[in-house]
Amino acid sequence: MDMIVADVGDPAAVDAMARSTRVLLSTAGPFAIHGDPVVDACAAASTHYADLTGEVPWMRRVIERHHGAATRSGALLVPASGFDSAPADLAVYLAADFAAQEGLQLESGRTVYRLRGGLNGGTLASVLHIFESATPRELADPFALIPGHECTSEQRRQQRDPQWPEFDEVGGRWVAPFFMGPINRRVVQRSAHLRAERGAPMALGGGFRYDEFQSVSSGRGWLAARTTTLTLGAGQALLSTAVGRALFRRFGPAPGEGPSERVLSGGVTRSSTHFALSDGRRIEVRQDMRGDPGNAATVRILVETGLALAERPLVPGEGGVLTPTTALGAELVRRLRATGEHSLEVVER
Repeated sequence: MDMIVADVGDPAAVDAMARSTRVLLSTAGPFAIHGDPVVDACAAASTHYADLTGEVPWMRRVIERHHGAATRSGALLVPASGFDSAPADLAVYLAADFAAQEGLQLESGRTVYRLRGGLNGGTLASVLHIFESATPRELADPFALIPGHECTSEQRRQQRDPQWPEFDEVGGRWVAPFFMGPINRRVVQRSAHLRAERGAPMALGGGFRYDEFQSVSSGRGWLAARTTTLTLGAGQALLSTAVGRALFRRFGPAPGEGPSERVLSGGVTRSSTHFALSDGRRIEVRQDMRGDPGNAATVRILVETGLALAERPLVPGEGGVLTPTTALGAELVRRLRATGEHSLEVVER
């Protein structure tokens, strides 16, 4: 297989690369720094595109610049096609499909993650850039990926990201807010918007709310959940200052550095999402993804996304800056299940 080398600082080389392929996958963040030339070239060449970003402000700019033209050309531009934010998008997609087949709606959804893994330098660099460049209002907007949506103060209050530990009645345990929850919630909101816009609503109730939490050490309950939440808050406070970001750069992994093979293979990536249906029943979507979440599971999801995109022809009027499920839906579910390393199961409770 030939290797094509293109510097993102060389527009002609990047354009030629985008024109030479049907699908281009991007893994080099921060995307707000390195991503524009690549996605711009794919949009201009009508080349399908997917990446691993969780940078919400950058995704919004991509939507504003390219959604209209990509819709018309049929190019599928699919950011957030890794652990950010495919598992969340898939959980709501499968639950909404189940509800629609029953003639029902989803009233609420809550994911609890159990994770074990490491941090890579690219992810850290992306997080640092977000806190350097985005305003608090941008980060807090629950409809950030729906340009033109006028968020009322009541909607902002109803859809505010979880701030404190909660007791998970279904699991019978205390849980802490999930650090990637704000990203995943906005991708889920965009999926709902896109389906409604295209006449295929997601079977979500009018007050539907989706939240994400993370499991904490068993046996310590509220204290462990509170400690995890305070630690997360302290980290965000540090990231909001120049001194704090300098400390993260000094002691965290540099771009290009990541966990060892032992950490990658021994990682745990599991989620359980419980949904309330409009008739009072509950269902659960279980996902078990082999390996480290941010370095193994995420790559598997992106690769399967790329393979699925390679089989999609350009259909004018059906492209756009989409989410994993609005671009690929059941095909992505099928492919991930076929790997034998990503289980997706819908269970009635």
